[in-house]
Amino acid sequence: MKMGQVTELHKAYLEASSKSDHFLLGAIAAACAYLAQSNPYGKIGLNPETLFLIDLVVLGLAAFFAHRRIENTIQVLKFNTTFLQGRNEGDPVSYYGGKQLAEKYANRTVSNYTFRNFFMALGFILYVVAKVWRAY
Repeated sequence: MKMGQVTELHKAYLEASSKSDHFLLGAIAAACAYLAQSNPYGKIGLNPETLFLIDLVVLGLAAFFAHRRIENTIQVLKFNTTFLQGRNEGDPVSYYGGKQLAEKYANRTVSNYTFRNFFMALGFILYVVAKVWRAY
């Protein structure tokens, strides 16, 4: 594969990944807004209303990690640029510093991805459990 093709494929990947992250953040935020308006809330205790509140908090955590993933992805791109400029200009400080920081933020994006998906799935499961519990 030629370098231009690799660059174009990577650019397409970054664009698709960014759109996916933004879509999921928007969907989670919309779910939080819907649940905040439509769920019944009552006294804290062992009841469905408390489970609805816990579900809202869990989805809020999913939104937090979705936002952090977007922020950390931006930092990865920034430090990748520093890394590449250092390599092209022969500047070892920029090269190694940019490389280390890019790797650090890349690892964070993976963690944010995992936590976002975990809390998103947990929020959905808690919502279904609360709805079923409330019906019976």
